[in-house]
Amino acid sequence: MIEIDDIEIPSHVSYSAITTWLRCGWQYYLGRLKGVEEEPSVWLVGGSSYHVATEAWDRGHEDGKW
Repeated sequence: MIEIDDIEIPSHVSYSAITTWLRCGWQYYLGRLKGVEEEPSVWLVGGSSYHVATEAWDRGHEDGKW
């Protein structure tokens, strides 16, 4: 870890962290470095439902049930 002004900078930065920083440095600072939680987006429900449905689809095909 690298420390600048009492903030620990991670030694590994993910693709999503880089895109967050490029889109809005303040959002990166607050969310990734200071740990301020965001309110969930309305898109989270749809995205989560999609992943649950596709996982169920995949599992059904693996078991030969479909």
